[in-house]
Amino acid sequence: MNTTAIAAPAAAARVIPGWLPLVQGIAIVTMAIDHVSLWLPAGDVSPILRVTLGRVALPLFCFMVAWHALHTADARRYADRILTIALLAQLPFMALHGQPLGNICFTLAAAAYLAAYHRHRDPWALLIGAALAIATFHVEYGPLALGLILAFMLAIRHPITWIVPLIGWPLAQYGLSLSGVSAFLGVCLLLALVSTHVPPIHLPRWLTRWFYPAHLGGIWLLRWLA
Repeated sequence: MNTTAIAAPAAAARVIPGWLPLVQGIAIVTMAIDHVSLWLPAGDVSPILRVTLGRVALPLFCFMVAWHALHTADARRYADRILTIALLAQLPFMALHGQPLGNICFTLAAAAYLAAYHRHRDPWALLIGAALAIATFHVEYGPLALGLILAFMLAIRHPITWIVPLIGWPLAQYGLSLSGVSAFLGVCLLLALVSTHVPPIHLPRWLTRWFYPAHLGGIWLLRWLA
């Protein structure tokens, strides 16, 4: 595995590796498949898509947050942006779920704030991150998703600890199930991507930043019109 591309030195922190947009693109597509199969059912195919391709999305998003939180120039600003996305997405997310459950971006923001405190010793980042970390008990995927992001942060610096997100997390989150196997394969795909030199591609900023609340709102609108 090419660990140099993952654990880049601080001086190269602003250099975006070629694999990152590819990981983002796959994460967005598999997340959309997951949510469409959950909220816009189309026969027996939808549940299968959700527990296969749909399970690939979470580890990819968690890894991207871990990488950005450790490499961005301003980790607090990055965390603020994720929290803004979480707040914008919450109303359509609750409307679709039909229950007071937090969306996954609150967990992503929790990890980003904790990383901001680790890097910059920002006390407000620690306070917000701790509060959001406690709130993960009422967020989709629960506190294990927060543990996955923190495990990725550790693995970025110490590659031997990849065993935790690769084996430990899928078993803890899903048990011995098709979802667990799919999540394991998602982490395997991630390892393959970050270990491979790929030509850089460009994804529009609106897609990488605002797709999450936008697509939830779109799915909710389609259900309302149906």
